[in-house]
Amino acid sequence: MFEAAYETTFCATHVLTKDGAPIEPNHGHDWRVEVVAGGEQLDAIGVVVDFEHLKEAVKAVAARFHYNDITSHPDFRGVSPSAEAVARYFFDEVKKGLGDEGRHLLRVRVWEAPGCSATYLPPVA
Repeated sequence: MFEAAYETTFCATHVLTKDGAPIEPNHGHDWRVEVVAGGEQLDAIGVVVDFEHLKEAVKAVAARFHYNDITSHPDFRGVSPSAEAVARYFFDEVKKGLGDEGRHLLRVRVWEAPGCSATYLPPVA
């Protein structure tokens, strides 16, 4: 099995909610995101996924939140923006952004702060 990963950071605020109501004050983090693709075989140029494609897809998603409030983003309407929910969101959106290469996406790990991370792995089919 081969794995290729890309990591980036962005600064954003969020508020965890329960039943649509805030349960804490709005606060910010220097978020860190790692996206991992993998596969048993390499393509014609010897890679699992092109790093430039992976980088573009991850940065495009991170740009939606950089210096913004995740809670107010339309895609998080009705969703508490926990690190777990952010990891799942990145997985789904990066997969779309990669097109055909998205089939190689394995997992996304998100850190809110040093030592505090959440990972999303899709269900096994």
